[in-house]
Amino acid sequence: MKKYWLLILALIIGFGLRVYNLSDLPNGLTWDEAALGYNAYSILTTGKDEFGTTLPLIFKSFGDYKPGLYIYLAIPSIAAVGLTEFGIRFPSVLFGTLAILGVYLLIAELFEKEGKKNLLASFAALALAVSPWHVHFSRGAWETNVFSTLLMFGLYYWLRFLKRKSSIAPALIFAIASFLSYQAAKLLTPLNFGLLTLVYWKDFTSNFPKSLKQKKNLFPLILAFIFALWFFAGTLFGPAGNRLARLSIFGYKPQISDEIKQVDNNEPLIYEIFHNQTRFTTTLIMGRYLYHFSPEVLFYEGPVVTERGHIPTLGVLNPLEFIWLALGLVFLAARWGRRESIFIFALLLLAPLPASMTLEEFTTVRSFFMTIPLGIISGMGIFYLWNKNKLITIFVSLAYLLATFYTYDIYFNHSQKFLAKEYNFGYKQAMEVVNRYPGSRVIMTDVLGQPYIYYLFHSKYSPAKYQELNHFVDGGVDVGKVDRIDNVEFRQFSTQDVLTYKDTVFVGMVGNIPDDFDYSSPVIEEYKVVNYPDGSSLFRIIKTAK
Repeated sequence: MKKYWLLILALIIGFGLRVYNLSDLPNGLTWDEAALGYNAYSILTTGKDEFGTTLPLIFKSFGDYKPGLYIYLAIPSIAAVGLTEFGIRFPSVLFGTLAILGVYLLIAELFEKEGKKNLLASFAALALAVSPWHVHFSRGAWETNVFSTLLMFGLYYWLRFLKRKSSIAPALIFAIASFLSYQAAKLLTPLNFGLLTLVYWKDFTSNFPKSLKQKKNLFPLILAFIFALWFFAGTLFGPAGNRLARLSIFGYKPQISDEIKQVDNNEPLIYEIFHNQTRFTTTLIMGRYLYHFSPEVLFYEGPVVTERGHIPTLGVLNPLEFIWLALGLVFLAARWGRRESIFIFALLLLAPLPASMTLEEFTTVRSFFMTIPLGIISGMGIFYLWNKNKLITIFVSLAYLLATFYTYDIYFNHSQKFLAKEYNFGYKQAMEVVNRYPGSRVIMTDVLGQPYIYYLFHSKYSPAKYQELNHFVDGGVDVGKVDRIDNVEFRQFSTQDVLTYKDTVFVGMVGNIPDDFDYSSPVIEEYKVVNYPDGSSLFRIIKTAK
């Protein structure tokens, strides 16, 4: 037990950072969080999703299709605490904490011949435990967090299988689960399993043929192959493949502008060579890829990093993380040529690929798996300096600890006003008013998009009833809307409607109810304002008299 004390400390710290004040920070719910939660509630109570499909593996959400493992993982916590922010987010807390253990196991297995391998693995686990990027995404219902943990455990068991320390079944189970958790798994899981196989090719060629002679390995492999064919066929083609078509950068084919043609003297051959689609797409992918390693993304707030994707005013990592990362790269360089070092470095290089192939210029969601190799390399940096000079390590660690306190002071005490808009703050407060008038007509603005899911979530609307009257209307490749649920309408309205409709709750914004509106009118029974934490205007709610 003595050799595990640092790992235990990392797990305690990591869990605490991820679960503290979970219901209120982030102080709102994204559309996807609300949808995941309500569908988990729907499966729990009826065995069907919001669209009436029985126990699906791929869920339809706002016209989009996504793997549904997170929904099933949320069912126990929602059953325990109800359809709440805590209930939908707790699986992410759990898997974010398990990732700390997963890093320890993976590094201890990779560096089994390294002296003090447990200390090395413990430092890597501790670095991930306090990583701002990893903590932030472990505090929301993010499928990418679950996927990253599953992939890491899959790689750990695949490595043990290659070394003939385990059967193939655990690795395949985690690989399959990763496919069911997040879209990026279709690229990252095969790439990373293939990477580990190549690095340990000698073990693979020696042990894999022998393992196939055992039923305990052959049967799971056949089942996994059949599943992979079914899954890829179902998610790459048909309606479920819409997301790939919509978000992939390969579908972006802009025309050559007249300005470029004039610069090239309207020579078709010239602009066909220098401005062709292949060159354009390659340039976009490379630019997006390299940007993931830029200092402004990693260590200070970059211009294209959304507030939702990091701790406000900071980069995705601790401001002093560059010290451990630099030393960690030195540690790897000193062992260059060794399989484990090559694997860790390649793991980092592969991580941004899915994000680099989408239309968005940068996203911390799709590149989230980078937290794993970055945490590992930071832990190696701590280990390297500790072996060189313990006193200097303590001084640098104290500075790093101060930066960590600063980071989480911003997050837990000052980030609400920054995160509120990104996490759709205000719907819960508005629904508290709406729910006080169950028999009244409700008209709610839809300008912020998908208000229906917040009504379902915060009113705990009967899933069985909603499945019968679902009015969802598809609107293109990836969007759609619900314009009404019973007596609740989601549309725009004017002050004339407020003065005309009796016994109606209006939930609008300044465009619906302007500043100069006369709230003293006798038709108004209740008036409430919901502002963002920074004091700026959000919802204006009016209940008219009967």
